[in-house]
Amino acid sequence: MAKINIDKTRKALQSFDFKTLFIEELGWSNPVSTKTVNETIKENTISRKPIAELAGAVVFEISASDGSIPEPKQRAVIAKEIQKLHYENVLIFLDKDRTQSIWHWRKNQDKKIVSREHFYIKGQPGDLFISKISSLVFDISEFDEEGNIPIAEVASRIKSALDIERVTKKFFREYQTQFISFIDFIEGIDNEADKHWYASVILNRLMFIYFLQKKLFLDNGNGNYLSDKLQYSKDQFGKNKFYDTFLNKLFFEGFAKAEAQRDVATNKLIGKIKYLNGGLFLEHKIEKKYKSKIKIKDDAFENLFALFDSYSWTLDDTPGGNDNEINPDVLGYIFEKYINQKAFGAYYTRTEITEYLCEQTVYKLILDEVNEPEIEPELLKKSGLDKYGKAKHYTNISELLLHLDASICKKLIVGENAVLPNLSLLDPACGSGAFLVAAMKTLINVYAAILGKIDFLGDKKLIEWKKEIEQNHPSINYYIKKQIITNNLYGVDIMEEATEIAKLRLFLALVASAQTVDQLEPLPNIDFNIMSGNSLIGLMRVDEGEYNKHQGADLFKKSYRELVNQREAAIRAYKSFENTNENVQIKKESIELLETEANDILNIMLGHEFNNLGIQYEQITWDDKKNKEGKSIKRKINLSDIKALEPFHWGYEFSEIFRKKNGFDAIITNPPWETFQPNTKEFLMKFSKTISKKKMDIKDFVEEFQTLMEDKSIRAEWLKYSSNYNHLREYFRFSPQYKNQVPIIDGKRHGKDVNLYKLFSEQSFNLLKKGGYCGIVIPSGIYSDLGSKQLREMLFENSTVTGIFCFENRKEIFEGVHRSFKFVVLSFEKGGKTQSFPTAFMRHDVEELANFPQFGSINISLDFIKKQSPQSLSVMEVKNEMDFIIANKLLKFPTLNDANNKNWVIELHREFNMTDDAPLFNKTSLKNSLPLYEGKMIFNYTHLLAEPKYWIKESEGRKALIKHRQEDDGQIIGYQKFRLAYRSVASNTNERTMVCTVIPPAFTGNSLNVSENLDYVTQFYCASMLSSFVIDWFIRQNVTTNINMFYVYQLPVPRLKLKDKWYKPIVERAAKLICTTAEFSDLWEEVMKSKWSEKLVATQEYERNQLRAELDGIIAHIYGLTEEEFAYILSTFPIVPQPQKVSSQNAYRDVLNGIIK
Repeated sequence: MAKINIDKTRKALQSFDFKTLFIEELGWSNPVSTKTVNETIKENTISRKPIAELAGAVVFEISASDGSIPEPKQRAVIAKEIQKLHYENVLIFLDKDRTQSIWHWRKNQDKKIVSREHFYIKGQPGDLFISKISSLVFDISEFDEEGNIPIAEVASRIKSALDIERVTKKFFREYQTQFISFIDFIEGIDNEADKHWYASVILNRLMFIYFLQKKLFLDNGNGNYLSDKLQYSKDQFGKNKFYDTFLNKLFFEGFAKAEAQRDVATNKLIGKIKYLNGGLFLEHKIEKKYKSKIKIKDDAFENLFALFDSYSWTLDDTPGGNDNEINPDVLGYIFEKYINQKAFGAYYTRTEITEYLCEQTVYKLILDEVNEPEIEPELLKKSGLDKYGKAKHYTNISELLLHLDASICKKLIVGENAVLPNLSLLDPACGSGAFLVAAMKTLINVYAAILGKIDFLGDKKLIEWKKEIEQNHPSINYYIKKQIITNNLYGVDIMEEATEIAKLRLFLALVASAQTVDQLEPLPNIDFNIMSGNSLIGLMRVDEGEYNKHQGADLFKKSYRELVNQREAAIRAYKSFENTNENVQIKKESIELLETEANDILNIMLGHEFNNLGIQYEQITWDDKKNKEGKSIKRKINLSDIKALEPFHWGYEFSEIFRKKNGFDAIITNPPWETFQPNTKEFLMKFSKTISKKKMDIKDFVEEFQTLMEDKSIRAEWLKYSSNYNHLREYFRFSPQYKNQVPIIDGKRHGKDVNLYKLFSEQSFNLLKKGGYCGIVIPSGIYSDLGSKQLREMLFENSTVTGIFCFENRKEIFEGVHRSFKFVVLSFEKGGKTQSFPTAFMRHDVEELANFPQFGSINISLDFIKKQSPQSLSVMEVKNEMDFIIANKLLKFPTLNDANNKNWVIELHREFNMTDDAPLFNKTSLKNSLPLYEGKMIFNYTHLLAEPKYWIKESEGRKALIKHRQEDDGQIIGYQKFRLAYRSVASNTNERTMVCTVIPPAFTGNSLNVSENLDYVTQFYCASMLSSFVIDWFIRQNVTTNINMFYVYQLPVPRLKLKDKWYKPIVERAAKLICTTAEFSDLWEEVMKSKWSEKLVATQEYERNQLRAELDGIIAHIYGLTEEEFAYILSTFPIVPQPQKVSSQNAYRDVLNGIIK
């Protein structure tokens, strides 16, 4: 297919000529009949006119008899009736003046039909809608079950146009190669990190210029500008002069000065270049540092331009037909991959996710501002307010935009307190700016709808507002984007290089609005909107009195309030300043001086906070004699330690936002996900080819580590690296700012792990104003893990959760993340209290977000959560009503640690740590040694799944275990007993999650949790209950990859007694399954009261499967499940062999019929 003609498509859209749009631009056919049909559908009188057709799919224009666009429920009814006549259809609902439209179509999703709608107003820029039309055509193609050629061709053409991943990945690979090569051509920078960074600076500038070049905005429309100038430089100045003689002039005079302010020689050299400014072409700190020493060879640019020239560059963010097209969205992928901080767990975010979260935050803010309080009709009548009509209340943004009137438009855009210009939208881990670009597009959508309405409303103030912009600015679309970037968007990232890329992406999005070079205006100055620093460390609010105390008696020092007022005024002036480069640079540096002055004291105040919490710097040392890590040296935190953290003092940096609103209106982010701890293996990879991120034997790693530590320079780096964590981790655990990081259960703090995603979740809450919205992408542990318990309490008790959508990464939504990893798209409003919220679990397609929560969601109440998980508040992965029914049946029984239960409770613990206790492990079985049992060695009812990998000498193991508990007087301790054990590491997407059995006397590693307080009969009973499909189903709804002891404690398990019908049959079957080797003979004889023999136990697979099935059938009955409910549970184990599930269901029936006793 030829590339979609953007100009013609835009023109057809804006003129509401939809017939021309479909037939001439999208390749559809004229309909068989063009007759307009008038009909009444469920009390809705409409006319429908077919305007285009393709392979049985028909496009209709729909008009209501009263001239208005039907309400959502009415549209759904109309669509359902038309579907009976034309199964595949696109409905375009129009008002009588053909100024507003709603496009309605149906998409086949997971074998279900889902309705989708998009809103479009006359006068609205067409660009934002063009990509939606393309995807609409592609959606329609999915309806062709017969494989008709015409629609199949359309599908392939559109799919090819939308297949951004193929071109992005190819370009990224080639870009990476050129980037590395480019670094080698840079001279004069001796620091490798600086050289790497400067290569990024130059390439960012050049890619920006390349887009301008391909849009014919340079030197009177020269589409080959850079390559021509490279050749010109060689011809005029000789080899390797392009960077010195041309690029520096272009950067710092061409784009940084108006044409009249440049000298004649410069204008002759660079040609006709529009003044842009915007920080991108201010002198970079690396350029200041190395001055004229920097040299870059011509070959670097020749190779780079050759790569760029092999692709088609366009600023349209709409799909074309070329398979080598590079647009800003493609570059977004490149940038995010480039700055991907794998060490911190940051990943590229799909546009479907960014768009959804922007809608859940930005749109909700706008609706909150516009919606009027709903008052009971009786009260309205009594107060006399009923004469003004019903209160305005819109449930979604499409409904609002459809009913825009003059009063709403003025509230949104006119005046000092207008809603849209005053929204503050933040990404505290902005990376390369994906969420900021998405937030900008979201706001543009609202502005565009308003602009399309103004001419039809006839309101004087609105007309004046629009007229003033048009008189002072060549492009109203460019102006609106620039205002959004300047007034609404804020970002912080610890990588300064990332913030530079974020600004570049916004600049590209802005320049895309210009249709001609004359529409270009200077880029916005947003250096104090998007900043670098550590988002997690810094003063959230500044105590002015405390700050002023640190000023001492110096009368010339400014008070904190004076300093802040001066800085705010300077930033406002800087943002609105569009003069020459020199003046902009001076203004920027004057603000930075104020910042330096303030930070000196703010860092001291932060240091006092560390010291008041009793946190010390812990310097890791090395014991040369023992050749291992020595005793750490603790000392008081000093100012250098604080500066090294790169703190970002929110209360100061964004003082105006906190002063006016006490926080941001919305936060949209995908923060790092990793645990905050030293990763020795990852750190040492750069020094050793032997060490890899893949699995490595613990013994082999310890040996390689010892070898590397013999190198003093490597050891020094490792000690410095390891020393940077402890004091910061303690701050995160004990600072009042992070009071929800450590779970508190029964009044006790649990766990020491600190995770970045949890820190960002709480920090986002801290940064929001009351009534502000947060949209965040984080691991599913936020709703399930014990370590997130306090955060859930914060979300439920101090926020209103508006949605939890969970994906499994099976389709690699996040590259480089394990396919079974689960993550959550979470949204909430700060303030109020959660009563219930929509959820969706185990989804795989990001497209499903477009219909959440309207389609496929399950509402979960806080009451259910408290009942199901009273102590941890974990959210069960309820996927349908059947899950609720089964869960409620199970929850009638006592938990395994129910203190009120008069029978038994379970106590769990773990023994040896696979890392800390590694010196005890031997790879061969020595005399008087015992095997070290690990999780991978067991399965349900068996300890024989794998052979031991390690053994521990009994004397050494015993000494290590008793050392922490008591004196050794020959007493029997855990490892000498038969014990109930379960795997502590198991995904809820594995064949089985709860893997449990009884193990013989042995030592255990930390991948097994064990219980030794139960008598042997109860161990058999408990092992059977835990190994059942019923309990496995229950725990799979609550865990992700780790089965924390706490979740086992909360499992509902009936306490049958010896006299109960099923107690003895369960124990006998469990004994036959578990005691399959002679080492269990003593256990058998104690429980079964008979001599053990291999003939008495189940060693044959058929017999074992039958016994397991019988146990599952019996246990399902004990819980009171129906056959349908038990069958449903079995269906949730897709990897379990079907014969095994059939046997279990047959056993259920045999119990019901009295066959199994």
